[in-house]
Formats: sequence, C-alpha cells, structure tokens
Amino acid sequence: MNSIEAWALAIGLIATMASFPQKSAAEGFTGTDFLQWDRVGQDSYINTAVVMATFVSTRTNPKTAECLNGWYAESAEISQSRNDKIRNLIAKNASYHPSGVILLVLEEACGSFAATD
Repeated sequence: MNSIEAWALAIGLIATMASFPQKSAAEGFTGTDFLQWDRVGQDSYINTAVVMATFVSTRTNPKTAECLNGWYAESAEISQSRNDKIRNLIAKNASYHPSGVILLVLEEACGSFAATD
C-alpha cells in the first residue's frame, strides 16, 4: 500500500467513524447490542474493523494485508457476503464483543496479524 492509498484509507475511516459513532467502546458491549443496530450501522462497524485490521497488518504482516484486501474488498458483492458471514457468527456468539468475532474471522481467512521479519 502506498502513501496515497494509506491516506485515502485513513480519511475514509475517519469519515465512517464520524458518520457512525462507535458505541462499542462502552464496557459490556456485546454481539447482542450490535445486533440491535440497523443493518447499515452493522455493515459500517464491520467495514471499519476490516479496514483498520488491513491497515494495521500493512505494518506488521503485509501478506495478511494483501489477503484481507482480496478477501473482503474485491467487490461490493463480496464485501456484503463477508458482512453477512460475520453478522451470522456474531449472532451465534452474541455474548462476545463483536470485534473479537471479527478478528477471529479475519485470522481464519488470512492468517496471523503477528509481525513478520
């Protein structure tokens, strides 16, 4: 990812966060709370989490970042399909924080976020 792409990603993330404030920082936030949001809010939360994970992995494990980009962002249809998969897993694990479920799905799809040498 070049610096222009990184800035565009950061600006998009900031715009998304401004449009959909994250109540998820509150203590005790769970999948049950997440599932009470409308679909647009859920999709925004998932998208923000995936974008942030991809951005972080560009620094720690570029191969994971490449995989995440292809796995999630290849097309709008694929992104929506991935959102549906993640939403279903959050529903099945509603007592957990949605970010933990999302991270699990991303690591299963593309591997570890651990730094590579």
